Amino acid sequence: MGFRKDAWATVWSVEEGRGNSLKVRLSVSKKNKDSGEYEQDFSGFCTFIGSAKIKGEKLQKKDRIKLGDVDVSTRYDKEKKQEYVNYKVFDFTTADDDEPSSAVSADTSVSTDTGEADTEESDPF
Repeated sequence: MGFRKDAWATVWSVEEGRGNSLKVRLSVSKKNKDSGEYEQDFSGFCTFIGSAKIKGEKLQKKDRIKLGDVDVSTRYDKEKKQEYVNYKVFDFTTADDDEPSSAVSADTSVSTDTGEADTEESDPF
């Protein structure tokens, strides 16, 4: 599954980050269909920003969270000849939550349902 929106992750550590952020070590695993065992798909330190930072302060080791809005960015330092990858989390939910930690991620789509039955078969592609 990897580091992406709606992936379930395990928290391994939480510490203060730079500025108004948290530094959280997460891992994401997926089940190997052949062996039935879970294999680590992602592991890394992530920066929790905004409302994820506030809610993330309550996280404990081995808590399970469902990632909301996330971002990955890279930066290359020519002098050091090294690439830096930054993982950011803007909101998440826990197994006990009903709502995401950020109101921004709430569904704001407008329904176009007219209430009438659709009589035509439509191709989803």
